[in-house]
Amino acid sequence: MRFSAEDAAYRQLSSEYAGRWSVWRSDAGRWYATRMTRSLSRIEMDRGLIMTACGESAEELRALLMVQEGLAGQPLPSS
Repeated sequence: MRFSAEDAAYRQLSSEYAGRWSVWRSDAGRWYATRMTRSLSRIEMDRGLIMTACGESAEELRALLMVQEGLAGQPLPSS
């Protein structure tokens, strides 16, 4: 059985972000990923973290997730 390039991209993204993001494609062809962790705090959202990312392509979604992972890895400012 042959897999399309989109199936391969889906499998790759799902594997790369397993346990952290749930990846899917909409019927309209857009790519989405939602965090599988707890809800974000107001401070995290103010820093630019998002619960759900959306892109026109798998590559665009991957770029957004890379940015999100980088932001999530930065320490929170102390109060």
